Amino acid sequence: MNSLPKRVLQVIPSTGYGGISSMLMNIYRCVDRDTLQFDFAAFNQGPLHDEIADMGGRIFYFDYIKKQGIFSYMRAFKNLIQEHGPYQAVHVHNGYKGGFALMAARQAGIDIRVCHIHTSNVEQAWQRAIVPLLKTAAIINATDLLACGQEAGSFMYGRRPFDVLTNAINSSSYAFRTQSDRSRMRKELGIPTDCLVIGHVGRLSEVKNHFFMIDIADWLKRQHPELCFWFVFTGDGPLKYDLEQAIISKGLDQHFIFTGLRSDIPELLQAFDVYLFPSLFEGLPVSLLEAQASGLPCLVSAGVPNEADIGAGLVRFMDLAEGSANWAAALLEWSARGRGEPHESELRLIDKGYSIQENVRKLLHIYQL
Repeated sequence: MNSLPKRVLQVIPSTGYGGISSMLMNIYRCVDRDTLQFDFAAFNQGPLHDEIADMGGRIFYFDYIKKQGIFSYMRAFKNLIQEHGPYQAVHVHNGYKGGFALMAARQAGIDIRVCHIHTSNVEQAWQRAIVPLLKTAAIINATDLLACGQEAGSFMYGRRPFDVLTNAINSSSYAFRTQSDRSRMRKELGIPTDCLVIGHVGRLSEVKNHFFMIDIADWLKRQHPELCFWFVFTGDGPLKYDLEQAIISKGLDQHFIFTGLRSDIPELLQAFDVYLFPSLFEGLPVSLLEAQASGLPCLVSAGVPNEADIGAGLVRFMDLAEGSANWAAALLEWSARGRGEPHESELRLIDKGYSIQENVRKLLHIYQL
């Protein structure tokens, strides 16, 4: 008689196409679900909801803690564990904001409680004063400390020991296909074949520095009026309206495309010539790994950890203080180098530890399976 799989409750911000959920789904698709099954607790429902349900995962949604209050959230989270368990482990991906879930899991008797940090700084200024308290609450209620990279781990845990679980991707999915695939995607986006396509994948939030990208586009238009170029933004977020207004005010609306949330990122990347990533800071961005796996030259801010460069010669780091004019000039120069070899990128990803199979093995060890 076959026994039921062990279940682990994964606590994430949303079931959308964000970096955390994308990383976790890469793992979820590869685990033996006869042995291990994931359930998900999130604040927002997104397009990954149906895929999770199809794979046997249960999804539970909560109001934001700020809306319902700390004690109401902890009570609801503890009730979830008690009503829908037993759970082998609770894995909280909300970093320093995950202490209340970890505390509730501890009260519910969960023996394995994983705190996982995916950023190397504080996104919202109002949180800075209470971040030390939030970090402490998360750390003392966790049994295992994980980070997406060394920089993120040092930010969250200080000198405490922690383990790194890389943001692994299925690199073979991003290999460059054919020129006809590239042309087809550009046609779908409404972009002429001979245009320079500058791509960015990420949620539309302040940390991604989209207004700086608009300044770069403005410089390109004024200094190179003969140049045909398009900026393609994927994702969604609270800044979309403000970004659209800024683009219109500068007369750049014929140079930008907002594709919205998409599941076909490997195909979309084929349409790009260069990848632009001027974030204020990052943990270890999945989308930058995907761009390198596609062989794209990437112009990246110094706010992104050096460990995000897989060593395939595709990443150029720049300080944001150099300004939009220098960034635009570097963008033209860097895009002219052309694509790298995806097979080389795949080998580099594996060599750097971005292996899904290795991550599955690490998690099974942490979950004591």
